[in-house]
Amino acid sequence: MILQKEHHALTAAPQSRRHPYDLGKRSPEASMSRTAQQIADDIRGFVSSSYPDMDVRVEHWQQDPSRLAVYFTDAKFALIYPYQRWHFLANLIPSDYQEQNLSTSVWFELAPGESPDDLSYPDEELIADITPDVMRILTAIGFFRKLDDIMCPNDTTVRRAQCWGDYRNAKPLLLSNGITENELFDVFHVLMLQGGFCDCEILYNVLDENRLKAEYWQAKSSGIEPYDPHQKT
Repeated sequence: MILQKEHHALTAAPQSRRHPYDLGKRSPEASMSRTAQQIADDIRGFVSSSYPDMDVRVEHWQQDPSRLAVYFTDAKFALIYPYQRWHFLANLIPSDYQEQNLSTSVWFELAPGESPDDLSYPDEELIADITPDVMRILTAIGFFRKLDDIMCPNDTTVRRAQCWGDYRNAKPLLLSNGITENELFDVFHVLMLQGGFCDCEILYNVLDENRLKAEYWQAKSSGIEPYDPHQKT
């Protein structure tokens, strides 16, 4: 049985522990070089290629008005966990911009209808503790092999599964192989904390060897553009 955790919203996170969505307490002046409205407009520009319909709201955080709260709302977030949402956004917003304008900010990544209190975050210490057991279970049920089979079939006549930037291929594999709905949160966060933020990244980042990863590096070594699992086939 996979260990379960109590899920906490951001506002309930211990103050002594730096949360991934809380970009840290530094000099408040660092985030005041642009107005809240300018920052919201900047962020929309950074994320528009991936999230053209995202609503971005920036305001002073009620719990600490010297800091900014950034609220990202997008329908696509309904299919992914808050930690995935943060990861994708953090990679779209340039790091130097984050350092200059968002270093004291708190982020809330929301699907429509959600509030910050609805968000569930991983207990990273617990996830680290259960990782060896979870990985053994996933290997034993053939999860990684089966995911590779659908993402990069041995038979080239078989249509590949597309990666949609979420777990829509991995989730049914887990549920059909003995992992319960209640266990998915912990399982997926074990994978995320090893770099597996979507179906293809599980194979690229979590495992040392699989066909999809080998295909990528073979293409790179030959000077060929690697296959993109996110493209429609």
